[in-house]
Amino acid sequence: MEKNFAELDLQLVMFDMNDTEEEREDNVVAGVAIRAEDAAAFAADVERLAVEKYGGATFADLLEEDSEDESMAAAWRRSNARRNEALIAEAEKAMAEGMPKETKRRPMPSIKGKTFEQVEEEYAQAQRRWEELQADPDGHGPDEARERLMDFVDAGLCVDMAMRRHYESLDPQAQSEMLKQLAKDESVSASYWFDVLFGNWPHSED
Repeated sequence: MEKNFAELDLQLVMFDMNDTEEEREDNVVAGVAIRAEDAAAFAADVERLAVEKYGGATFADLLEEDSEDESMAAAWRRSNARRNEALIAEAEKAMAEGMPKETKRRPMPSIKGKTFEQVEEEYAQAQRRWEELQADPDGHGPDEARERLMDFVDAGLCVDMAMRRHYESLDPQAQSEMLKQLAKDESVSASYWFDVLFGNWPHSED
């Protein structure tokens, strides 16, 4: 039977809502074209398939039953883990690509003598430099790309060290309030904050 594509006047694309705008085009889960008049019935069938076959839930069910936003937190953790894995992979690749011996040993990141505001500003600068490189990768040599990446990673570690120093300077009540505020950030797992604030952190201020 010959299909009349002119009747398919509604195009639908499915993607992960936790992906950034830049990632959506490359991470489309599915795409279809249907008649606009069938949109409501199609959506109902998709919801039924998600719930009955794949054990999922509709947004209506989430709003009514998932009061702690467990589904959203899990989605954010997955999305954040994917980004962390990508960053680590890039760092490992950069370090393995023929780095000269004299530059293989970088000084350990340190926050000695720096305020939290200074550490945050250094992180913002390193992030801007890394984003500039990503926007124009051909305009930078491999050595500069490697340095910008490692500067960004080290700056992130310094922010974590500064947070730990700040936490340790607080009285017990203020520490409790800080933990509550961190717990509200569903994009980062509780185990990560535990490692930052209480774990055997591999870097020091010295």
